[in-house]
Amino acid sequence: MKHGAVATALAASALLAAGAAQAKPQPLFQNPGAAPVNGLIVRLRDAPAHAEVEREQALSRDRRSARGEKHRERLQRVLREAAMDRAAIDVPSAPAISPTGHASQVLRFDKPLTLEQAQRLARRLAARGDVLWVEPNVRERRLQVANRPNDPDFGQQWWLQPLNTQSNAQVNALPIEQRLRGVPRFQEAWSIATGVNIDATRVAVLDSGITNHEDLEGRWIGGYDFVSTIEYAGDGNGRDPDPHDPGDFVTTTSGAFSGCEVENSSWHGTKIAGLISAITNNNRGVAGANQGNLIVPVRVAGKCGADVSDITDGIRWAAGLPVSGVPANPFPARIINISFGSTAACGSEYQDAIEAVRAVGAVVVAAAGNEHTAPTRPANCSNTNVIGVGALNRDGFKAVYSNFGTLTVSTVGGDPDDTNREGAWNTVLGDGGLWTTTDTGLQSPVGSGYTNEGVIGTSFSAPLVSATISLMLSRNSALTADQIVAGLKASARPHVVSSLLVNGAPAMAACSNENPGRCVCTTSTCGAGILDAVEALNYAANPTGYRAPTRVAADINTAELVSAHAAATQDLPANPPVTPPPPNTPAGPCGSDGICGGATQPAWLLGLLAASGVLLWGGRRAKEANRRR
Repeated sequence: MKHGAVATALAASALLAAGAAQAKPQPLFQNPGAAPVNGLIVRLRDAPAHAEVEREQALSRDRRSARGEKHRERLQRVLREAAMDRAAIDVPSAPAISPTGHASQVLRFDKPLTLEQAQRLARRLAARGDVLWVEPNVRERRLQVANRPNDPDFGQQWWLQPLNTQSNAQVNALPIEQRLRGVPRFQEAWSIATGVNIDATRVAVLDSGITNHEDLEGRWIGGYDFVSTIEYAGDGNGRDPDPHDPGDFVTTTSGAFSGCEVENSSWHGTKIAGLISAITNNNRGVAGANQGNLIVPVRVAGKCGADVSDITDGIRWAAGLPVSGVPANPFPARIINISFGSTAACGSEYQDAIEAVRAVGAVVVAAAGNEHTAPTRPANCSNTNVIGVGALNRDGFKAVYSNFGTLTVSTVGGDPDDTNREGAWNTVLGDGGLWTTTDTGLQSPVGSGYTNEGVIGTSFSAPLVSATISLMLSRNSALTADQIVAGLKASARPHVVSSLLVNGAPAMAACSNENPGRCVCTTSTCGAGILDAVEALNYAANPTGYRAPTRVAADINTAELVSAHAAATQDLPANPPVTPPPPNTPAGPCGSDGICGGATQPAWLLGLLAASGVLLWGGRRAKEANRRR
């Protein structure tokens, strides 16, 4: 495999050494069919930044760095000591080591580790005092609900249309497709989005890459391919300057693709790019939410999803921060859109990357996930530094699949309207997918196409928020990251309510683990409110003096809701009870799914367990938790 790493024998025998037997630990991974782990991400305490080491090497006559040499020796010692007097771990090979993030290292093997192997090796490494954290380099998956039949009205981009401002009674009496109480108001925003600063409005799309599409010609600039594993890259090499998407199709579930699903190419990155930046007023195809910005395609995902190390390096590079072994990004973006993630807790490497880009004025916009439970990562990272986005139905209530909890804001993301997915109310209240750009090839790229098939999920809510931020920056490029987040919250419309009662109880109740499907949002479950591009632009024009207009929440009281409730009292059954973490779980700088130096952290192991769980994806339960959202 091509990782840009220098294979080393620094601990080949040590990591595989035999030693004294110890008591068998309790089983921590209850899904033996879960996806394998593509190595481990390790950070030593007081590790030098890769950029500093490279700077010293450049200035040195012998191209060496004293700090780098010392760090390498420390890592060799840690790996030797990690295997001292321990039972054989039976890993596939000696590790290849490559830098990632700010100061971390990725340990990769010739074959992916099983979850059990990752657990054993992580425990041994974490017992060393020099280790700050250890994380599994699991694969993140597209955060999307996929595959629905084409709709006869697929050409109607209802999510771009104006908000319906009639009275509640008048709107409730309209056909369901005309209610539009959850839309972001892009068509209205275009009329006031004066001034374009291309540098400020660029959106980095961290996804599967870009395809040559007639409706995206001239709408993307620069880019890089961060997919480091050749088997998953699909383009014959590892990291390179070409961000084109060769197709993420999978034809087998054996070998390196164990835990994956057989599927055609998703063209996920092209779909995201089209929602944000498709050419408008060109008499063909679709319109994008922002008519004046550019996309920076950052390819982090290949077959089966995306490695955490590739995503976090992509985050850093997108914002213009240095990444070891990769040329500097000549087109840094202040908006970074991520529609991949997993059920694991945030983790130190994610949080470190997110905080680093926030420090240079960039914001990360992340999809909340589609398991109708708590937000997944990276949306579940500290929400002071990440913009987590939930999905709504076009009428403003939560979409059946959307995760909920601590989020920033919510907006439409498509809502299933057929019987092939979870949700008792699909055919009555669903609204279908968002129409956008795609490629017509089943596996390799063939040519330009358009679709709303599979364009359902928080994957497609996040880019609408990213597009709104780019519009905000087109009006005021001096906005800080804090002001961007504050503006999204202050300008959001109130979440819809529902006064419809049946036998004295709400026909559509509030969102909770007892009622996780289509439900009424609150600020504690779906963020500050419903995304409003018009008001966000008004905030951008005067952030210190902005005052949100007085608005009354829309009231969902419709014949369709009566019919839906008559068929089933709620859209989805209650979620299974959440098992609390073990008592006295240590907390610290490594985060809730990290293993900190000196001791094994049960929360990290629970994080790996979560990473082996199931997600709502593609209309079925996927075996991997690291998918597109």
